[in-house]
Amino acid sequence: MFRFVSKEKVLVVISLIFLISVLASAENVRICVWEGTQKPLLESFKGKYRGQLSLVKFNGKYFVINTMDIEEYLFGVIGKEMGPSWPFEALKAQAVCSRTLIYYYKEIAAKKKAIYDVSDTIYHQVYGGITSENEALVRAVEETSNQVLAGQNDNNGYNIIPSFFHACCGGHTCSASNVWGMRSNDLVGVEDPYCNGTPFYRWSKTFNKDEISSMLGMDVSSITISEYDESGRAKQLEFSGKFGKKYMSAEKFRMLTINGSTTFSSSKTLPSTMFSIMKRGNDFIFNGTGYGHGVGLCQWGARRMAEEGKTYIDILKHYFPALTLMRINKSGNVSTLVPLVEPEPSKGG
Repeated sequence: MFRFVSKEKVLVVISLIFLISVLASAENVRICVWEGTQKPLLESFKGKYRGQLSLVKFNGKYFVINTMDIEEYLFGVIGKEMGPSWPFEALKAQAVCSRTLIYYYKEIAAKKKAIYDVSDTIYHQVYGGITSENEALVRAVEETSNQVLAGQNDNNGYNIIPSFFHACCGGHTCSASNVWGMRSNDLVGVEDPYCNGTPFYRWSKTFNKDEISSMLGMDVSSITISEYDESGRAKQLEFSGKFGKKYMSAEKFRMLTINGSTTFSSSKTLPSTMFSIMKRGNDFIFNGTGYGHGVGLCQWGARRMAEEGKTYIDILKHYFPALTLMRINKSGNVSTLVPLVEPEPSKGG
C-alpha cells in the first residue's frame, strides 16, 4: 500500500506507529538520546543502551529514540543524578524520586502526543545508558521496584506528584508554588539541617553593573529584594536605573545566568535564589546558600541523612511530608496505586 509513498515517508510512518504502540505500554519510557538536522547512523548508537533504538524524522529534524522498560531506564539515571558511590539509602530515595518523575513526564508527553517522553538532559533527567550503571545503582532500583510518591486528590484517590530534586537546599527547601507557580499543596518547603556544611552550602558571586544591565536590557544602578518566600529565598527583585524600574522573579533572573555549560563553580551564575545582595562600587555581590531550585529532595541532605543511619523512607518522609509512598501496579494505572506507607492520621480537634 506504500507504492506511491517515498521510502523516507514510509520510515517515518512506521516509526510513528511503533512509538504510538510503545506509548500504550505504561511500563516503557521513550528517551530522546540524540536530535539534529543531519540524519545520523543508527548503528553508532547500538551497544550503548538497553531496549530498542528507532530513528524518527519530525518537523525537519531527526530524533534517535531509546525505548525501554522504566525500571531498566533508571539503572542509567540514578548515578547521573546522584553520586554513584553515595550511601545506599540515599540512592534508593533518588530511585523513587526519579521513577515518580518518569511517570509524571509520561503523562505530560501523552497529553501533548509528543514523539518521546523525556530527553537525556537536565531538562528532564540525565541518562547515561549502560556505561552509567553499577551494581549498587541496579540494587537501589530493584529494592524500590515500582515505588512512587503520590498525593491524595479530591476524590480520595491518588495522583502522581512530581518529586523534584536538587543538589543542596541551603537549609530550607522551597514550595513549588513559589518557584514555578504550581497550584499544589503537595510540594511544600521544610527546614533542613542536614545539608549544612556540604560543598554547595555557601557561595558568593560578583556581577558588575554592565553585566547586569546587559542581561536585563536596561541601565541598572540598584537591585532590591522586594519579596521573600517562606523559606527565606528571594522571590521578587526590583531593578532601578536612570530610565525607571523593572520587576522580575528571582528564579527567572537566576535562569538568565545559566546556560548549557553552567556549573556551580562558574563565576557568572547564581546557584540558587537564597541570597542577599550588596553593592560595592559598580559591583553587585550576591552572597548565598544552596544549589538548585530548592524544591523537593535535597540530595546532599539525603546523603547526610543516610550517613546518619536514616532509611530511604525516612528521607522521603522528611522532604515530602505531604506525599505518600505507594507501589504502582503492573499496568501502570496511577488511579489504582497500592499504599506502601499510609499517611499518618490527622489529629482531630
